[in-house]
Amino acid sequence: MLGTERNPLTVDQGINRAHIASGLALMCLLCLLASPPAWPRDVLQNFVLAAKANDMAFVQRMPELGLDDRSRDGLRNNLLMLALREGGEDLALALLEQAAWQQKAVLEHQNQLAETPLMISAVKGLERATKRLIELGAEVNRPGWTALHYAATSGSVAVIKLLGEHSAYIDAVSPNSTTPLMMAARFNHRPAAAALIELGADPTITNQAGLSARDYAKEQNNNDLVFWLELEEISFTNRYLKRLPQVRPDATLRDVVEQAGGEVVTVRPSQAEGLKPGESYVDRLPEVPPAQGVEVLPGIR
Repeated sequence: MLGTERNPLTVDQGINRAHIASGLALMCLLCLLASPPAWPRDVLQNFVLAAKANDMAFVQRMPELGLDDRSRDGLRNNLLMLALREGGEDLALALLEQAAWQQKAVLEHQNQLAETPLMISAVKGLERATKRLIELGAEVNRPGWTALHYAATSGSVAVIKLLGEHSAYIDAVSPNSTTPLMMAARFNHRPAAAALIELGADPTITNQAGLSARDYAKEQNNNDLVFWLELEEISFTNRYLKRLPQVRPDATLRDVVEQAGGEVVTVRPSQAEGLKPGESYVDRLPEVPPAQGVEVLPGIR
């Protein structure tokens, strides 16, 4: 009957709508699978509270709460970084016992401030966690701010020595050429500064602002630290000078230059004609660049 016949156009439209709806559903599902899940604030807050309490047993509850090595807070800190930041060293160590938290991507993860777990552990002075992170392969040296800068900022002598034992570059420079020693002086940490000096830090270095560690101590009106750093500058310079080649009392200029790795070049004019009044042969000598490889007191500013 005509009244009961279905309009082919209506049927096609219904099929199309069904296809579109199913397609959208599939796209949403794929998006959920491809992107990391969102972690509710209260769930992360539970982890933060556990970290503050240093509750390592909380690790057992994490799967049921949907927390794992992909979880992030608003500043892109992973949970290992949150545990370290809140002083939950035992909780952090419990995480690091699991294979998922030993991955390079986790150990070298950077938050929005370009901080790594090792840097946060260092600034909090967590010696055990710092040691464990290094054992698992966390990078001690990196471009820009380093874990040693952070340890110096908080004045953690134990972590400074630990990083030094694992080949931390003592005079590492930040983006504006600030060294760990400058950070120790800036925050009035003389024991940390002494530990850095003992490891070979150069107190004469200046950053891009033209400031040395002693200058930062002056800004803090720490006269004792200023005086001590001045003495260390003198001591460092003297040690550097003693490392220079010893010169014999009867040495000639050529001896001194050659002993330092340089080269003496003698240039004589081919003819004496054509000199103007008051002009000497020296005026006709070509410029000779300094010999390569000769460096004179690079640590003195």
